[in-house]
Amino acid sequence: MRRVIGIGVVATGTVLLVALFLYLRKPVVDASANGLFANDFCGTIKLADGEMLLNDRQTISYIVGRDAEGPYILPRFDVGAVSDQGLDVDGTRSVRKLRLDRLPSATKLTLHEGLTPYVFKRLASVNSHE
Repeated sequence: MRRVIGIGVVATGTVLLVALFLYLRKPVVDASANGLFANDFCGTIKLADGEMLLNDRQTISYIVGRDAEGPYILPRFDVGAVSDQGLDVDGTRSVRKLRLDRLPSATKLTLHEGLTPYVFKRLASVNSHE
């Protein structure tokens, strides 16, 4: 009987640990980063509840995080600036963080391409849905 109870306790503990691990790994979607950001060279990035729309053409998912340097956007795939093309998504490169100046209501989003920072500024909302 003790053996059955012991196995039950270990099995329950294992299930709870796995559930906690899966819950903690769930991506964070933070609506406080939502908005439309523009850069004269690269174009626009629209953030909306975990979906990033690049130049009204390509959508990729992202999460919002915070580390010692401040808040950031971490896209599912690497987003970079390409000369004469604007923004490009590359699934073969390591993903880079796009830095936000603050949360909530970020006014700037910065993409670092090598030593060059591309600063995207928040555009005024044209309607109440952005």
